[in-house]
Amino acid sequence: MNQHSTHRRRPSVIGMLSAIAVFFLTMLIHAQLRSDSHALGTALATFAAIAVPGGLLAWWLAGRPRR
Repeated sequence: MNQHSTHRRRPSVIGMLSAIAVFFLTMLIHAQLRSDSHALGTALATFAAIAVPGGLLAWWLAGRPRR
């Protein structure tokens, strides 16, 4: 795969990763607000600790040229 096609692929991957992250974040907030628990801050911190590094890793892997 040449360098030019890698640059065209990255914006679509960023959009897909963003959509997935927003979906799961929305589901998390919705579930926390419906429950009687007041641990929304803890749930958001846990989500950020897992989703941010995972999303960055997926973004980096998507941009790497294939061999």
